Amino acid sequence: MRLSEEFQILIVLGKSGSGKGTQVELLQRKFGFQVVSSGNLLRTRMVQDDFVGERIRELIGKGILVPTPIIFHLWLHRFEELREQENLKGIIFEGSPRKVYEAKLLDEVLPFYQLEGNVRVLYINVSDQEATKRLLERARSDDDKQAIQERLRWYQEEVVPVIDYYREKGLLIEVNGEKSVEAINEEIVGKLRL
Repeated sequence: MRLSEEFQILIVLGKSGSGKGTQVELLQRKFGFQVVSSGNLLRTRMVQDDFVGERIRELIGKGILVPTPIIFHLWLHRFEELREQENLKGIIFEGSPRKVYEAKLLDEVLPFYQLEGNVRVLYINVSDQEATKRLLERARSDDDKQAIQERLRWYQEEVVPVIDYYREKGLLIEVNGEKSVEAINEEIVGKLRL
């Protein structure tokens, strides 16, 4: 129920292939923060054998984004669970919010859960070329060149305005994502003063 004195919220944004997941994992291990990942929440929810689980499976199977209110519903359940934890050190949002609309909803809801704390936004910046190279090397089934270009186009349209939104609020910390995993992590920890 009680937050630790150094409680903070860290939002981690970056293109597919920027290394967000790796850095979130390192930060979680190092500092004991809890992770809120829309992807993980959706994967957990879609295995339930009911209407909502089936609809999520269907949309994800077709490569269609699940509507923000559904994702937000999952976030709220996660906030309720986290709020019950004793001495919560921090929360990391991995790859969300993905739209300015989501960022504004988050601004509105965090005070309700008394989680507004110390919010900072980490932007792991990589070029389109670097992201494409990494995604092709990763070679997942959904990572052909055309699909990657579509994801990068969507990122430019939807996520870049979120980065600008947080930059204007003075919350953005930008790191160069084209270095080694260790060097990126060192830069993150240094800039966040964790």
